[in-house]
Amino acid sequence: MPPEQKGLTLIELMIALAVAAVILTSAVPAFGRFVQENRITATTNYLVTHLQYARHEAVFRNAYVAACPSVDGAQCTGGNRWDEGWIVYIDESNNGQPDHPDDILRVVGADERVLMHSAGRFRVRFQGHGGAYGTNLTIRVCDSSKQASPRAVIVSNPGRIRATRDVDPGECEV
Repeated sequence: MPPEQKGLTLIELMIALAVAAVILTSAVPAFGRFVQENRITATTNYLVTHLQYARHEAVFRNAYVAACPSVDGAQCTGGNRWDEGWIVYIDESNNGQPDHPDDILRVVGADERVLMHSAGRFRVRFQGHGGAYGTNLTIRVCDSSKQASPRAVIVSNPGRIRATRDVDPGECEV
């Protein structure tokens, strides 16, 4: 009586590899988009969190607290590119820049995987009662590879901060 053989035949192995290849070729691109969508969502939520923190600190301190794009983590750039990083700071003198290094409350570094811009606005400043100074601010959060749907963070005059998916992909171009 011959011993029992265990394992796969060459034909069974080739069929299993072919099925695995088909599954992987359809799943990998979808997974890449999934990762990009999550990155945009996480970045949007991260920005909302920092803006809510700035508003909270303005109310808590009864002082002006601002957030602006910053490359070096010490001064505002005067530009509208939030993907280069941003800072949250106490703006006692209302000059659009931190007066002392101790005035900087939060520093966020650059992320080259996303594109974030705020059109014509260069900062958002919250007053002691929680309202935002100036016109509504909209910061678009876009995928630099254009695989994921863009988002936007909107700050209204009363200080409400919200995120939306209602963004035209054409608004991602700067």
